[in-house]
Amino acid sequence: MVEIRNKIFRLCALLCVCAAMCMSAKTASAQCGLALKDEVMKDIIGKATYMKDFRVRLEPATNSKKQKEEFSILLNKGTHYRFNVKADSSCTDQIILKLYDFTKFYGSNYDESDGMSYDSFDFFCGKTQVYYISLSFAQGREGCAAAVVSYIGNY
Repeated sequence: MVEIRNKIFRLCALLCVCAAMCMSAKTASAQCGLALKDEVMKDIIGKATYMKDFRVRLEPATNSKKQKEEFSILLNKGTHYRFNVKADSSCTDQIILKLYDFTKFYGSNYDESDGMSYDSFDFFCGKTQVYYISLSFAQGREGCAAAVVSYIGNY
């Protein structure tokens, strides 16, 4: 009887350790995004007004399917916006932010013609509507990234 209790106790202890490890992995992922957001925020201080941020942790691509996260945002006509992006320092891939709606692609920080990515790109909004933002890595590698949308001014 004592032997059975010891086995049950060990099993419960092992489950508690596993649960704690799973929770800490989620926390580490969240900290990765928050730390990156703070880094991106350094780039806009004094130059723009923070509006919204998007943080992602992407798994490696499987086969030919590239992993990406998509978000929606309402942007206003006659407004100049800036989109800043940054990938985690341990990531060797380039982060790609794309802005589009249901029918049209508006811009990206990534130039597919030469494979160059930039820390930011500006968007002069010509129509008030919901736009979509996708974040992915150029080569589909694993990593975390943050994007910040900021207000530059009206035109």
